[in-house]
Amino acid sequence: MRRSTVDSADVIIVGGGVAGLSAARVLAEKKVRVLLLEREPRLATQASGNNAAIFRPFEHEAASALLPRRSRQLLDGWFGPTLLEITGLVLVSHAADPVSRLAAAARSGGVAHSVLDASLLRALVPSLAGGEAHHALLLHEGGVLDVPALTAGLARQARAMGAELRANVAVQAFTQARGRITGVTLAGGEQLAASCVIVAAGAWNASLGDVSGAEIPLVALRRHLIELETRADIAAAEPVVWRLEDEVYYRKQGFGVLASPCDESRVTLAVSSSAPVVSDASAPVTLNDKLQRIAPALAHGSIVRAWACLRTFANDRELVVGSDPRVQGLYWFGGLGGRGMSVAPAAAEWLSACVLGEALPPAAAALSPARLLSAQSSADRTA
Repeated sequence: MRRSTVDSADVIIVGGGVAGLSAARVLAEKKVRVLLLEREPRLATQASGNNAAIFRPFEHEAASALLPRRSRQLLDGWFGPTLLEITGLVLVSHAADPVSRLAAAARSGGVAHSVLDASLLRALVPSLAGGEAHHALLLHEGGVLDVPALTAGLARQARAMGAELRANVAVQAFTQARGRITGVTLAGGEQLAASCVIVAAGAWNASLGDVSGAEIPLVALRRHLIELETRADIAAAEPVVWRLEDEVYYRKQGFGVLASPCDESRVTLAVSSSAPVVSDASAPVTLNDKLQRIAPALAHGSIVRAWACLRTFANDRELVVGSDPRVQGLYWFGGLGGRGMSVAPAAAEWLSACVLGEALPPAAAALSPARLLSAQSSADRTA
């Protein structure tokens, strides 16, 4: 294995997806010596390279609800407005109550939105004709991100600010002594020193914690994306559609649609594992059944391609961003659950403040790893 050009750093970031790259860019701007290590041959090839590129500007009932707004501000400041194609995002339901609750939360958070009844919804989104969606919340600033431009831009800016980003370098474990982080051990046995380690390895976060003696209750789930050729023509201006109950989402892609049945099956990953996630043949069937109920004109489309990707969650489905209370200098950046493109830049700001001992917003406490470890300890005591 080729040695890194440095053998120590202020902060080592494990993982080169949108989370790790955002953290590297934010910390490097603050003159922190950053070394980012990615196990794959290229940056941003796992979850960050296998997603639907949807920018969701609002999450209801979540401590991280307003992170997308700040992420949008950061992205516009870093790259200009061209990364995001604003199509709008409609969150649809067969019932009025879920939409009313979302509208109240969006109003409270100052998120641009409109409530749509059945007639307005059908006029805006003709592909929903004949389906079960009768109520919707339109999020005006939702849309589709240029993910390759985003991740390449983060990497380019982080390097320009002095961060070293290395691909094809597999971290086997992080190392600690007397309750304090000392660095990481690479797969070939080489050790790199750091006073802080940020674990932003997505679906591999939990396995790195397990082998390093700092278990973290994060779960990797397999989800599918499927590109379809359909009989119906979706207008270029039609917004992204996301059903609230029995989740499914779709958006226009080329001459067809890109959709997900939002399926979930647990995947256990070893630290040394880097094989592609195997697709499940039942996923297109599940998607077809869901599309038949919400957008019948899109059902029974021809599959152009289908692939599986990984989404990582905490048990409360909230982000995990902050310091590990057990090991000084250890920080977690995970549990993004498919929301990374919408929240990672702003969450990286919170994480950077945590690393540097700066003031944090009150909402950041709800994302702390401590909440998971406390809940796990309580569960162990009562088991």
